[in-house]
Amino acid sequence: MKKIFLITALALALFAGVFVCAEAYAEQLQPWNVTVDVVYGGDVFSYDLNGYVNKMQSEAQSRGFYLGGEAKLAYCRRLLADGLPERAVYNYILPSFDDVLKHFSYVERERIDAETNFGKNGFSYTKGQDGVAINVEKLFESMLGSNGRKLTVQLPLTYDRAVTVSQLKQYTVLRGKFTTSYPSSGTNRCHNIALAAQSLNGVTVPAGETFSFNAVVGNRTEANGYKQSKVIMDGNYADGVGGGVCQVSTTLYNALLLAGFVPNAVQHTLVSSYVKAGFDAMVSYGSADLTFTNTTDHPVYIASAVCDKTVTFYVYGEENIYRIERESVESREKFSVEYVVDAQKYPELIYTDQTKVLVSGSDGVKTKSYLKYYVGNKLVKTRLIRTNSYKKVNAVIARGYIERDF
Repeated sequence: MKKIFLITALALALFAGVFVCAEAYAEQLQPWNVTVDVVYGGDVFSYDLNGYVNKMQSEAQSRGFYLGGEAKLAYCRRLLADGLPERAVYNYILPSFDDVLKHFSYVERERIDAETNFGKNGFSYTKGQDGVAINVEKLFESMLGSNGRKLTVQLPLTYDRAVTVSQLKQYTVLRGKFTTSYPSSGTNRCHNIALAAQSLNGVTVPAGETFSFNAVVGNRTEANGYKQSKVIMDGNYADGVGGGVCQVSTTLYNALLLAGFVPNAVQHTLVSSYVKAGFDAMVSYGSADLTFTNTTDHPVYIASAVCDKTVTFYVYGEENIYRIERESVESREKFSVEYVVDAQKYPELIYTDQTKVLVSGSDGVKTKSYLKYYVGNKLVKTRLIRTNSYKKVNAVIARGYIERDF
């Protein structure tokens, strides 16, 4: 009984050895084969070149099916060097290679960059997503490494990194702001300031493009909502539609200066009460405009706010390397006051302490306006940007003719 068992065991061992040798021999006979599991997460696509070779014997030699992995790769490179399309060559050497790509096509996606959204309510951002693509060349070369052995290959991917929100925020920093006030302005002037400022709130100026105040704000007419108020006309103060809009343009002009731009601006004939002489910006639709060109590599964003009889402009964009200050050097010629007594023309003025301003006085001023550029606390340069002369206008005041007897 023991002898029979021993003979059986020896026979089984011999059979097993022959089977293993046969397997090894078969593997030696097919070192050219490509048998691969391509894996992405839990998804597996199995590829076996031998299954295609059996159906394509007439093409086997010409298509290099029986070449080893290195030889197949060298053959591939020769074909590519001849100018043949990459994907066509891959499918020529590995039939239906595209089936692998089609199977995993769901992995791929286009890059979507984050976006900056800017409007009257300020900034918001839309998140992006990286682009993903199958690294076709690497997948093909990895599969050729099979050389007849079963191989597992992780699906190779390449990533096209999207612009992120944090990157965008580097280009939406506050570059400059400026505020002016108008505490004694009447209702109509306040209305005009608020209307013009609101039309400028949320404006984006793309890189390389030129901003025009008049183009954005439009014509200051009653049809467009503007009201009568004092304006400077021909060197004097007069009633006109849109009075107060020049304070808006002046405030924006100074915010732009502090943001690192030097806009094209037109001076008033008279000095303004709400800003240093030499830093005003008069606008008149069709004749005088405030313009600047965005010379940075990214958009410039303009925001405005009107509150408690103040108007403020904010200018955002890529970070300015300088801290900028304004300086005005001026000489003044004080205006004089002329009193007029005319009972027939101004019957309401009886006593000498009753007065009426007929012409508001304005000093004659000559100015040189500079921008001073600092890095930290160190002044690195000074730039003369304007030289202006403002007209002197003497005040004319009517008064009564009788002294009060107290």
